[in-house]
Amino acid sequence: MKRSTSMDDDSILPTSIHSSSNLLTRTTIREANNHLQMLYTHNQELKQIVNEQKIIIEQKDFEYNKLLKSNKAVERHCQQLQALLDDRTRRLYVYERKEVLFRETFKLKPAMELLLDILNTYEKVDNTSLSIPMNTKPLQFVQASDKKNNNDDDDVTCQINAV
Repeated sequence: MKRSTSMDDDSILPTSIHSSSNLLTRTTIREANNHLQMLYTHNQELKQIVNEQKIIIEQKDFEYNKLLKSNKAVERHCQQLQALLDDRTRRLYVYERKEVLFRETFKLKPAMELLLDILNTYEKVDNTSLSIPMNTKPLQFVQASDKKNNNDDDDVTCQINAV
């Protein structure tokens, strides 16, 4: 409720109050009203700033939650890729071991063929010296077929067949 300080209000006051102290009181009241008006205006400005900052914080919270979800999705994808990498690393290690065995076996192929020739020679000699022939077919080195085995511990196999 705003009070006016017009001259009509002065008529209500007794004449003894119309002194210089009365002028100071009116000035003080005006200053107080001005000060209250400034405080009210400043309070309204602060409320507006608080509301604006609240909206900004809500937007940032929304963006943060969106980034958090995105980060979790990327993290899951990274874990899946790491599991895939670990699996392929294990497979590569198994294949490297098999490749080493294959190379070592392949290096021994000439020695095995020579051994077969020697065994065939001795078998021919034994067959000619025996009166009862056993097996007249010579031994021969046969490479392993291209059959796929399902286990991881595939070994290179060699067969020796009688020809």
